[in-house]
Amino acid sequence: MYFFSMPIHLLVQNTYQIPSVSTAPKKQVIDARRTSAMPLISCTLTGVDQQTDLSQVASLSASFPRAEFAILFSPERSGLQNRFPRLPSILNMLDAGPIRWAIHLCGRAVPEFIEAAISGKAKGLNQDAFRLAVHPNVSRIQLNFAFRRSKFALTDLDSAIHSISIPVITQEHRANAGVSLSIKAPNHQVLFDASGGRGIETSQWSPPVDGKVCGFAGGLGPESLSRALPAIKQVCNGQVFWIDMESRIRDENDWFDLDACGRVLEIAQTA
Repeated sequence: MYFFSMPIHLLVQNTYQIPSVSTAPKKQVIDARRTSAMPLISCTLTGVDQQTDLSQVASLSASFPRAEFAILFSPERSGLQNRFPRLPSILNMLDAGPIRWAIHLCGRAVPEFIEAAISGKAKGLNQDAFRLAVHPNVSRIQLNFAFRRSKFALTDLDSAIHSISIPVITQEHRANAGVSLSIKAPNHQVLFDASGGRGIETSQWSPPVDGKVCGFAGGLGPESLSRALPAIKQVCNGQVFWIDMESRIRDENDWFDLDACGRVLEIAQTA
């Protein structure tokens, strides 16, 4: 795994410890999550695609230690939509240098990951999602699903998260009601996104889940972040948090916009 200035697990080393990727999770210590010095621990920029200049991503990573770049993976949409790159492109990205990467698994990749994580091995159609989840250069995983329409059990989801040694994020929104409180794995984290990934701006931010590191999304971007950050910090009341954005850092052709990312990181740097 690549390490560089102040990665997320060092920013919150009193919050949880991330060992090298394995199937043996380490305990997440959450008693010391509160800090007045640096409540914003990460700015996640989601949707790096096959046309993204990875040298510019590496440059932004070096200049902004809080930057985390996320790649979307969906077996159904891979290579069919700009924001869902094909697997070979994703693997190339992950080997591009000292960049803090997250993988966001979508669609069929979520139950495939759960099945493989519980069994401890990838087989058949499970291989790609699990391979990405345990890649040594991935620092976090996010599982994008609507539990109301899912066929897996919460106990299986909890077991799968617990089996991975890095933080695993699930989204908190209406279709996932009850999921966040049901997951007991110590490496579980929660992303509040009332818009369900549609980039709809909100002025009402939910307080974080007690005992979990939480993030916030929903219409965030270079035009809205300076307005939203004070409100998010207020509801977090000193607890560390991260922010995530996707729709508003893409250009008119739905390609990842590094200029927009740079403006976002400049704003987040002052938080």
